[in-house]
Amino acid sequence: MKKLASILIVMLASFALLATGSSESSSDGRVTITIGEHVANIETQSPHVAKIISGFLAENPDVDIQVSGSEVSEHLTKMRLAAQNDSLPDIIWLEQPIAKEMAAAGYLHDMTDDLEAYGINDSLLPGLVHSCTVDGRDYGLPSEIMMVGFFYNKTMFDELGLSEPETFDEFISVIDSIHAAGITPIAIGARSNYSVWAFQSMLTRYGFFEKLPALESGELSWVNDDFIHFFEKVATMRDHHAFSTNVATQDYFEAKEVFLAGNAAIFNSGAWDIAAFEASPIAHEMGFFWGPTFTDGVGDQRIAIKTSGGVYCISEKAAKDPSKLDAIMRFFSYYYGEPGTKIIAEETFALPTSRYNGQIDESQHPVLSEMIKKLNDDWASTKEPFSSLSTNVGNTLFDAIFGVINGIYTPEQACQVVEDAMALER
Repeated sequence: MKKLASILIVMLASFALLATGSSESSSDGRVTITIGEHVANIETQSPHVAKIISGFLAENPDVDIQVSGSEVSEHLTKMRLAAQNDSLPDIIWLEQPIAKEMAAAGYLHDMTDDLEAYGINDSLLPGLVHSCTVDGRDYGLPSEIMMVGFFYNKTMFDELGLSEPETFDEFISVIDSIHAAGITPIAIGARSNYSVWAFQSMLTRYGFFEKLPALESGELSWVNDDFIHFFEKVATMRDHHAFSTNVATQDYFEAKEVFLAGNAAIFNSGAWDIAAFEASPIAHEMGFFWGPTFTDGVGDQRIAIKTSGGVYCISEKAAKDPSKLDAIMRFFSYYYGEPGTKIIAEETFALPTSRYNGQIDESQHPVLSEMIKKLNDDWASTKEPFSSLSTNVGNTLFDAIFGVINGIYTPEQACQVVEDAMALER
């Protein structure tokens, strides 16, 4: 904790940090960097960030770092307000759609030349270089690997004579067997409308990215045969009793506890849950698969979301101070270089966004080992659809998926809801 003494944790709810915005370099040559995070307490919710900051400060006594944060939705609202008030923190965590909007509006610094000058791109995993671009320029660095799919309880599967499904028919057969045994097949909660990560992977197998330019221009509607087929598969899962019976009143965190308590066989989540799963009683019983492929799908079916999640950006105001910008880039060099990467992989046991050549003890860290194997398998990498949509359209897509899960929308109606939202932005 001594090393963390110079990290100031300030709750954004007080707006104390945002009231002053980016602070200038002090007369003694020290530089203060302010960071706006998407968690309320980095020590417990993003321990790798706290440890990386601590390590960086120990090696860079000319720098102070002040961290403020709140949960995602509240944080993003505050960052929008801070942008309008010219009081953004120096480093800001943002979801990609919002980062791109802010970059286009001139609030964020174009990092393209700095990333090359400080050699940061050389450290990143190949698929995570240029994680957040506007007009071919870099405005964000990956904060985490967005690697999503279905975790499952291998002990339950073994007891029922089941194996990892790959095709949709196999997937439905697995769901039927689990339901027949009196077990909830997939724990999921609609009160957290964003918790549809694996379903986004399924959408990519119906040609989402191939269709995206035409969807944006209006040449193609969301009400098309392929997307209807996608939503039909979600409806089929519902009709086969795939989901929690209380899906409409349960949130993501409650659904996760149901899975970890051994009361559901499958849970839709991603790499960010590795630490929680490692600490659970069923860590050694956990497997992971990418979700089903489809005979009526479009293009390569063995594609999976292995990309950047949220991104770290630099405010344009901060970048105008050369000493501050240098301190920020030195921090990013530490974060994405060997020191930060080792902290992420070996001290907090998460998936780093940079190249890592060390070894993880599979007996001690079974979930992390499983995810590393999947990250390096032969399934092609694709992005998360949400990151390529506006915030409003992305959230409407989430609502549409849960609308089908809850029986509120037919597949055609779900497509129309998203089409209506996108039409307003064309």
